[in-house]
Amino acid sequence: MLASTMIYFNKNQEEVARVTFDGNDVPGWCIRSKGEPSFKRKFAAQREACAVWLREFDPETGRLRSRTQKKELSNAN
Repeated sequence: MLASTMIYFNKNQEEVARVTFDGNDVPGWCIRSKGEPSFKRKFAAQREACAVWLREFDPETGRLRSRTQKKELSNAN
């Protein structure tokens, strides 16, 4: 299978996360975040993993957003 890797950078051009294909155990796409190294969840599609990254993680730190931050973002849209 041909797989690409999405790399996310913060404003300082530091890598904060990667969305990569993992063929171990159950094949799927996973988010490897420097701010949340214990985050373990696989996705059927790369697009789904990227959407979760954009919605659930802080793009500057790579950490999961708090419930308050998520609510503020949804109200801003």
